[in-house]
Amino acid sequence: MRAPLAIIPGELEYFTELPRMLENAGFAVRQADGPDALNSVIGDADVMLASGFLGVNREQLTAANRLRGVISLIIGVDNVDVQACTDLGIIVGNGAVPQNPIGTAEGAVLLIVALLKGLKLKENAVRSGGYRPSGDASNLVWRRTVGIIGVGRIGRGVAERLQGWDVNLLGCGPHLTPETAPPGMTVVGLEELLRESDVVSIHAVLNPETGGLIGARELALMKPSAYLVNTARGAIVDEMALAIALREGSLAGAAIDVWSQEPPQPDHPLFSLPPDRVILTGHCIGHAAEILPALANSAVESLTRVFHGELPLYMVNPEVVPAWRERLARIDGRD
Repeated sequence: MRAPLAIIPGELEYFTELPRMLENAGFAVRQADGPDALNSVIGDADVMLASGFLGVNREQLTAANRLRGVISLIIGVDNVDVQACTDLGIIVGNGAVPQNPIGTAEGAVLLIVALLKGLKLKENAVRSGGYRPSGDASNLVWRRTVGIIGVGRIGRGVAERLQGWDVNLLGCGPHLTPETAPPGMTVVGLEELLRESDVVSIHAVLNPETGGLIGARELALMKPSAYLVNTARGAIVDEMALAIALREGSLAGAAIDVWSQEPPQPDHPLFSLPPDRVILTGHCIGHAAEILPALANSAVESLTRVFHGELPLYMVNPEVVPAWRERLARIDGRD
């Protein structure tokens, strides 16, 4: 009897033990470095592990007659055609381990506080021999207004972690209501949030509605003294418009952890801005030693569950379950 075939990314970055872990779980493992490599093996795949380096589209999914499920190694499913999976009866899961949103929420609060307190300005003063910056324009976090765009698990985690700071919390999101908002949060529309906030922190998912959500018009609504933090997805913010706003002084500063193109090009305009006003990190502000093994273990368990007809640990398209069970019956009947 053949071992079930798991297709995984060729580039595993921090997860080099995954092939061995999957083999120990009973899988035969094939690594795919990109679309062409995936095309050559997808027809034999029983399960697939997606990541930021390896995605799957409708055409490939249609050719995957044995495929039972796609699991994203990370929380994002940007590279997976979830609608096509749902149409074809393929279940999709992700790496929504609690360590992941907790780490990102902690990282977002870190950036919010660092911007308001002028951390980089104060550090640069010491490094340049001045010891203290002249005309210190940093602010207390106390009684500032923090606007959170997207109040899912991460946005809610940010709100919860700011409770003890005595800040004014505003929130907006497509499904957010006063009844479902975190304690102390006022639900407002996007434009009011942008106008009233001293810091805007983005935690929305990337979809057709949120792509380019924050452009030149939206940035112009913000206070010149305000800060923007993006730890969600780069494409939610028009990076060129943000660079112009920062350069012209219509925005006080920003912290960017995610990029439209990752990694960004060396000539990206945000790199030319004063470093004491802009904090730039490489989609890792929430990373911690505790997260990586949790993601790897979650991926292996979810792939194993899906192969055996059980639901993954974290589902992206729960509405597919009836069609998924019919698909499994067809696959098992053919075998």
